Amino acid sequence: MIRSQIIISTRRFLSTAVSKKTVVTTPIFYVNSKPHIGHYYSMTLADVYNRWLKFNGESTYFTTGTDEHGLKVQTAAQAIGKDPKLFCDGLSAKFKELAATGDINYDRFIRTTDPDHLTAVQHFWTVLKENGHIYKGEHSGWYSVSDECFYTDQDVEEVDGKMVAKETGASVAFESEQNYFFRLSSFQDRLIQLLESNPSFVQPAVYYTTLLKSLKARDLEDLSISRPGSRVSWGIDVPDDSSQKMYVWFDALINYLTCMGYPGTEPLPDTLVHLVGKEIVKFHCVHWPCFLMACELPLPRSVFVHGHWLMDGRKMSKSRGNVADPIEIAEKYDIDALRLFMMRFSVLDGDCDYSEPKLNATRNEFIDKFCNLLTRSLSKKFHISRALQRVEQEGLPALLSQVDDQFSKDITDLYKQIDELADLVDPLYRKMELHKAVQTLWRLLPNVNGLFDVYEPWKLKGLENELKQDLVIFSALDSLRCLLILLQPVIPNYSKMLLDRLQVSPERRTREFAQIGKDTTYAHSATFAKGEKVPLQKIQL
Repeated sequence: MIRSQIIISTRRFLSTAVSKKTVVTTPIFYVNSKPHIGHYYSMTLADVYNRWLKFNGESTYFTTGTDEHGLKVQTAAQAIGKDPKLFCDGLSAKFKELAATGDINYDRFIRTTDPDHLTAVQHFWTVLKENGHIYKGEHSGWYSVSDECFYTDQDVEEVDGKMVAKETGASVAFESEQNYFFRLSSFQDRLIQLLESNPSFVQPAVYYTTLLKSLKARDLEDLSISRPGSRVSWGIDVPDDSSQKMYVWFDALINYLTCMGYPGTEPLPDTLVHLVGKEIVKFHCVHWPCFLMACELPLPRSVFVHGHWLMDGRKMSKSRGNVADPIEIAEKYDIDALRLFMMRFSVLDGDCDYSEPKLNATRNEFIDKFCNLLTRSLSKKFHISRALQRVEQEGLPALLSQVDDQFSKDITDLYKQIDELADLVDPLYRKMELHKAVQTLWRLLPNVNGLFDVYEPWKLKGLENELKQDLVIFSALDSLRCLLILLQPVIPNYSKMLLDRLQVSPERRTREFAQIGKDTTYAHSATFAKGEKVPLQKIQL
């Protein structure tokens, strides 16, 4: 195939099913050990973001999966006397189990051992080589097995008599070998220009600033993108040279193209959104865009970066026995409790702290504020159907004109706050500032519950107070309905449970219905029966 034909083929590779959608990705997870809470955090951030886009009627394609080649996997499999593919099968299944338990609503779970990925990677390599961006040479440097990465002299230091990588603390050893190289250095100016012209390419800003400063401070070196097969046997062969295996990160990054049908016949969208951990920024924000530039393919729209999870302020470690297992947590507390806890208290530009008591306290607070508001509002003491019929037949403006000014003002102020919520949280969801989105919704609960404390609707009896009682009950129920609709991307199961209990029709749980008075068809027979418990029960530590 001549060069021009290759370039044309790489510009038109995406299936029609994906080409017009926002493509949302997690990193693919390395299978040298079972999944932990950090993996689930990445999955959940991307899942919530993806659900919000879909909630707003946008088409998306969401991918996650496992990274299965390289020396670490080869070594781990050898240590237990297992075939590398069988070793990967077992651990990849664990990550799939985590996604299923965690209610991660992906469209494709990719494995780098999938046949179509092999095709995609070898085709991508061929395009780079035909375009003149790959050459063979001698490579010397400090190699880290755990990081699957070579480091320069500037990137390593001596600690306790051992050489380690400054960035990760991983042990390194000086090695020299024959490899294939990608001409990364030739893309430095274009990469800097990309970042300067598009500050939102890397988010949050702290990672963008650090990356741009680093690129301006030192020259990029060409990147070794293969390893001798004599040392790394578990990998994808370099086309036309089976003595070399592709560098695991080169192989892994192309998974995003594989998921979209590469190489195919449709154009690649420029709506690719990545979510990655801070330890792999270099690969996704330096190597990856340069690979794409070299193949003349559109670049990602954004790369969101997040920090790590600690436990009670300390780094999680198997040796300390403080690694949080998300599946075990879900079995005890429900997966939505973990989703809510992580989304409420995590920040992208810093590390987060896992605490079981804090998780349980968050779950209890949800019960106290949301579940109790539900039971309070659906009490047999109130005429729920009458209240809803009044709103439907007469309209809120007419009803509020019949009550005193202070009562009308309190109710109207609450309605205004509820009706503004969708627009307030929309940019927060889209910037993955999910802690702010959840807190924005959460802080309305005291105002809603406050209606009961101030107006004591159970005491509002007689014809003159009947309307007030109905308005208090309607306002509480409708505010709760709107809040639960907007929280669906974060807590899909808890929201469904309470919206089902409110008898809200599934087709009326979209953004357009997250406004006061937009739906009066629910809850007409939802009154709590005598002795019926709150839909969610507290757990004692």
